[in-house]
Amino acid sequence: MSTFIRYLRMYLHTVEGSKRPVGYLSQYGDILRVSFDRDYIDDPRRPTLSLSYRGADDAATRAILSAARDARLTRSDGKWPAYFQNLLPEGHNRERLARERGCSTDDEFELLAAAGHDLMGALEVEPVPAEEGIPDAVRLWHTAMGLDVLEPGFVETPVEDAASIPGVVTKFSAVQEGRRYTVRRSGAAGSHILKLPSTRHPDLVANEFAAYQLARALGLNCAEAELIPRTAAELPEHVPFDEILAVRRFDRLPDGRRQHMEEFAQIFGYEPRHKYGKNLFDDYSAMLRVIDRLSADPARDAQEFVNRFVAFILMGNTDAHLKNWAMTYPNGIDPVLAPVYDAVCITAFFDVVPPTDYGVNRAIDARLKVFSWEDLEALLRLARVPRASRLMQQARATVKRAQQAWPSLLESAPESMRRAVTERLKGGVALTQ
Repeated sequence: MSTFIRYLRMYLHTVEGSKRPVGYLSQYGDILRVSFDRDYIDDPRRPTLSLSYRGADDAATRAILSAARDARLTRSDGKWPAYFQNLLPEGHNRERLARERGCSTDDEFELLAAAGHDLMGALEVEPVPAEEGIPDAVRLWHTAMGLDVLEPGFVETPVEDAASIPGVVTKFSAVQEGRRYTVRRSGAAGSHILKLPSTRHPDLVANEFAAYQLARALGLNCAEAELIPRTAAELPEHVPFDEILAVRRFDRLPDGRRQHMEEFAQIFGYEPRHKYGKNLFDDYSAMLRVIDRLSADPARDAQEFVNRFVAFILMGNTDAHLKNWAMTYPNGIDPVLAPVYDAVCITAFFDVVPPTDYGVNRAIDARLKVFSWEDLEALLRLARVPRASRLMQQARATVKRAQQAWPSLLESAPESMRRAVTERLKGGVALTQ
């Protein structure tokens, strides 16, 4: 094993706009380690990095943050613990980031270092000058484990305009300058996400934009999104499409401050490859329990969650996995349910691809088509949330609003989406029968 150790300084942006150092990320051979600063560990009002690092009380939280052996802090297979894995992109976005860094798509340390200035939420990471020596928080853990750490290894600074935006769909981090969007940000963190169609699904962004309109018509809290002409965006490569989708990032505030957020995959400690979770009842009831127990506004967020779940069934969004539900931290500590994002009528694509494609989504759709009001009541009981009768009442009202408001909105949606959603509104799922 190499005796060189590489490390990154880890910061959380505060609600006041400053940058608070909270720890280090280090790599020693295949060992990747998260080491928190002592003043962060001992601070009872510490800003939240992840609910996965929070215990039943503050003593339990301090024990997690300072643990010597905990999969949330240390892995020895060359991969980050699940929270940090979920910060990295997937698919083409990951390949592009690896090209920009000149590293392998499997080198998770380098990928995170490359995009360290533009990560999801309020987290930022950057190299520490080698002349400062190995930080005590890093060195002491390695020596306690009997590892021979001789000297620091070199880590390049982040790639200037690189960003790490989780997800598979091709997307870029951009800033808005007047009516134009550019990904050449001179090192600034992006305020918008630009999402592209694909040659396989040229109507993908039109589908997602229509999904935002449907959700907003039901009074759901949604990210701001608009379709823009390709000519309104300066992208680093040619794009053979007329329209792209510009989504304002809710983890970036209008004044430039960053607002922390995390996906439920991070909260539950699921790796990206397990983003579809265990099963619908277990995962959705677990999300509701987190909301009821920890949200700063549990009644509002529980109702929003249930209404959103019902809306996703109606619109055929079978991709509402654990990376597409999130919590934000407006005060830096306490979570609230994040707005709707990445909602797409996936069922609209089923007829234009081979029947073996979208296997996971087809299985989810088969389950959701027969998901009944009795099933929803059972899910609420499993979640042990109060006000279950009120939640059910509002969920039924959501279905009626969709049946009234959506047909006119669907007139401007892609034809495949209009057919798929209309069929569901007219009895194609158990909730409308």
